[in-house]
Amino acid sequence: MTPEYDSVEEIIMQLWDYCMFLEDEYHRTGSHEVLIQFAVAIVTVQYWEDVLLNMEGIDVYRFYF
Repeated sequence: MTPEYDSVEEIIMQLWDYCMFLEDEYHRTGSHEVLIQFAVAIVTVQYWEDVLLNMEGIDVYRFYF
């Protein structure tokens, strides 16, 4: 099995692209459903950014300082 992403940064960038798509879609349609999807996507970005920040100083195979 191969991983879908090589790094957490890739996940974050793909999520930001999705957020930008949803933002454009909301401005185009004014849909409340799209606005909710956008809000959930932003929270998901924040989660992965927190993961990335917590990984600073940590090698995925061993700890380093």
